[in-house]
Amino acid sequence: MTDINKFLTDIQKSLKYKRQNNGGKCDYKLVKNDIRRLFERNAAAVGELADSVYEYWENEYIYRSADLAEEPSEENRNRLAAYLAFLENSDEYQDLISDKDWEEFGRLVNFEAEELDVDVLQDLMKILVSKGAY
Repeated sequence: MTDINKFLTDIQKSLKYKRQNNGGKCDYKLVKNDIRRLFERNAAAVGELADSVYEYWENEYIYRSADLAEEPSEENRNRLAAYLAFLENSDEYQDLISDKDWEEFGRLVNFEAEELDVDVLQDLMKILVSKGAY
């Protein structure tokens, strides 16, 4: 299981490093590959589902932002951590996951179900049912 706070710290380190090497500026374009790899590595147990969840977060919360230079905001970093916690069968930060998010997770899990380990799939389905995603 992933330490969600370590995940958030690793994102902060990446942001800080990119700022230091870019004249004090950092926008999402500079860190998106690092954050994506970090997320996928931490959610390796769910395979391609991690990529699908990341893309949902990116499209729904990052690219709809008024200012990509301010992304990922603290709220969006915490939201991504909540998504990782869900994939890891943890309840950390779940108050940041909206009903719309839960419904999308249900759709994504259904789509990737054949590729998931049965135990992982059962754990995810239990959470999704309890959150009213189905």
